[in-house]
Amino acid sequence: MNTATTKETLFAHIAKHDTGKGFSEDAFTELGRIVDAIRAESLYPAPMDALRHVEGRWETLFAHFGARHSAGKPRVHDSNLKVQSFNAFPPVPVRIERMCQEISEHSQAYNNVVDFTAADGVTRGVIVVHGRFRGEPDNRQRFAVEFYRVELLPGKGFDEAQLRKALGFAASEPLSEDLKPPRLHSDVVYLDADTRINLGSLGGLYVLRRLDEAPVSVRL
Repeated sequence: MNTATTKETLFAHIAKHDTGKGFSEDAFTELGRIVDAIRAESLYPAPMDALRHVEGRWETLFAHFGARHSAGKPRVHDSNLKVQSFNAFPPVPVRIERMCQEISEHSQAYNNVVDFTAADGVTRGVIVVHGRFRGEPDNRQRFAVEFYRVELLPGKGFDEAQLRKALGFAASEPLSEDLKPPRLHSDVVYLDADTRINLGSLGGLYVLRRLDEAPVSVRL
């Protein structure tokens, strides 16, 4: 298959299994085969030397964080603030609506931006996990990443007081916390004008699509 056909196969495979049941073992294995087939066709095989093609706002179509059970989760799923914040916030239940990543070449920002709905089913918020990246001279696919702060923001149409009430946060509880998680890396193994595939240091696999939207956490 050519690259365009392989991309169509990749997106169709993800869409087919992005359901409440998630990816079966066979479906997850097949996804790995498709990724292996397309990575050799990357338009920019050294992304660290083509950062203008990496920066921007990207939507996560598929995310496997390393633990096998995470590969089965659809894009919209139930979670909690503790899981989404490197344990910085308490395990308040939330529903994850959308996961994005925002990267800036100038500031070297590498931020994860997660839209969620609180347990009331109405109030919307945003989790921003702020990170910074650096390159490695001997591996131009590798983004060494350090996440250093996480914050909670009200979603569009809501204010901080409404967000606090929906999450059960008192007025004195901070909505921003500094982080000291382990340093991680993520290899961009496929990159073209609108598609990016990353392999993480903990065994994760991520498929992202470029968005024609202004980022919310960085300036480009």
